Amino acid sequence: MRGHKQWITALSWEPFHLNYQCRRFASSGKDGAIRVWDVILSQCVRVLTSHTRSVTSIRWGGAGLIYSASQDRTIKVWRASDGVMCRTLDGHAHWVNTLALSTDYAMRVEATSHYDRAKFDPSKPEENAKQALARYQAMCPDGEKLVSGSDDFTLFLWNPEKEKKSIARMTGHQQLINCVEFSPDGRIIASASFDKSIKLWDGRIGNVEYEDQED
Repeated sequence: MRGHKQWITALSWEPFHLNYQCRRFASSGKDGAIRVWDVILSQCVRVLTSHTRSVTSIRWGGAGLIYSASQDRTIKVWRASDGVMCRTLDGHAHWVNTLALSTDYAMRVEATSHYDRAKFDPSKPEENAKQALARYQAMCPDGEKLVSGSDDFTLFLWNPEKEKKSIARMTGHQQLINCVEFSPDGRIIASASFDKSIKLWDGRIGNVEYEDQED
């Protein structure tokens, strides 16, 4: 499966509750493009272009939106169904390196209790998709949140389904941020930095909760 003009930087599958056949995933490239692929057709079915520099990270959200971060300092929100760019999230002063969704764990097929896993039946994909949708909706009744980390040493917390304005600008790291993750319940954000520290933040409002740094 080829199409990108430069090397590929990230991949993200369409959530199970949106497509239980698991047919589609998105890729991003150094060429600034996001491509949507159909694994049954073995071909690219859509190309999303608007970024002016390399795309560094992508997430396919549970509401049918694709989020992309770029070295052009922006995050873009795309409607996966037709490729329309819904909005641009501005705020970072340098490359945006990493993204995470509050629903990343909830959207995994097995991201549930032991009891629910016992009910998972590979022969009933439609029923499994309904369970996955219920899990997703319970996880984010007000919409999923997105966190971004940047070379500008900051994180931003977003409500990307509805707003262009960030919920919070999170400062404290002394060097670039190269990884962010929400906890499985979405309550805590962990950020890792070149400053050798990990910081924990409130996943709802962005306040710092704990920081650990090498002495």
